[in-house]
Amino acid sequence: MGLGTFDEVLAIPKRYLNDHCLIQHDDIWHLFAIHGDIRTPENPFMDESSIFHATSPDLHDWTTHPPVVERSGHWPELGSVYAPHVIAHDDHFFMLYCTSDELGTQRICLATSTDLFHWDRHPSNPVIVPSLSWAKWPGFDLPDRSEARELLVPFDDDKRTLDDHYRFIKRTGGTYGACRDPHINRLPDGQFIAYWVSRMNESFGHNLVCVAASISHDLVHWQEIGPVYAQTAWPLEDEPTLEVESPCVVYKDDRWWLFFKHGWWTHVTSSKSPFDFQGQDVHKLGFVHAAEILQLNNEWLITHCSADPHDYEYRRSNRTRGLFLGRLDWPTGAPPQLL
Repeated sequence: MGLGTFDEVLAIPKRYLNDHCLIQHDDIWHLFAIHGDIRTPENPFMDESSIFHATSPDLHDWTTHPPVVERSGHWPELGSVYAPHVIAHDDHFFMLYCTSDELGTQRICLATSTDLFHWDRHPSNPVIVPSLSWAKWPGFDLPDRSEARELLVPFDDDKRTLDDHYRFIKRTGGTYGACRDPHINRLPDGQFIAYWVSRMNESFGHNLVCVAASISHDLVHWQEIGPVYAQTAWPLEDEPTLEVESPCVVYKDDRWWLFFKHGWWTHVTSSKSPFDFQGQDVHKLGFVHAAEILQLNNEWLITHCSADPHDYEYRRSNRTRGLFLGRLDWPTGAPPQLL
């Protein structure tokens, strides 16, 4: 485990990039990402109200385009619009993206496109919401909405302070209903699987966070599998990321490799099954945020974003930086390492 060597390949003046995805079409790479104004003491809150879009022929020389899927202002897009993942299918592109309402309750929605520039929301949104049989969700293992409103001033109220924000986090365990950071793969039988993160209710144990999964034959109608990996959240005062975040799954060497962020670090585990990563060895890969894994010209690449890659405690640079690109050494049958 180490810091690795990363190059910042895309920087936006006075803006940061966060959770993102990359898709190649007609020899052009398309980047879709969270973006917002850089965080400063005067501007400590995030306003992630649209999806960033840029293109590149080589992952180094980028052209920015107008944002896509801008916040509608209607339920469930009352708070943020963020964390996109895009896949191609049947001459269309499908984007799963996250939304939050005025209290931060997260849901996963769908937009479609024929050209990657113009997107239409699906009328069935949201398409993924966790089941109350296992999830920590408003009204079940979380305060009801009236109590939550007393804990946190709504997003558009300029009276909200950081103390309000952290008081809300400590009472709710992080998020008022977590369901975010989708990552889509295609299964061997032709179906699609979406990995996403949430929290488990107290009937399964105290303070459990997880990567869950849903499957679909058409990318519109999703059937929940439930948690595929779970662990205890780290205390808020010890780490900046108390939940599991940003899953990325790669099929290699007859195994499914799950990358996820927890605390300051990205970790990786693997399994023969795409539906169950529990009980497998977990390896600390390094300080990487919201990693995406790419294979290009027989080389494995890894992305990083938001923070300086050497600021591994987020003390100076969290949500101030752009997109970084690094390389992996990934021997057959073994976990990868940063180069």
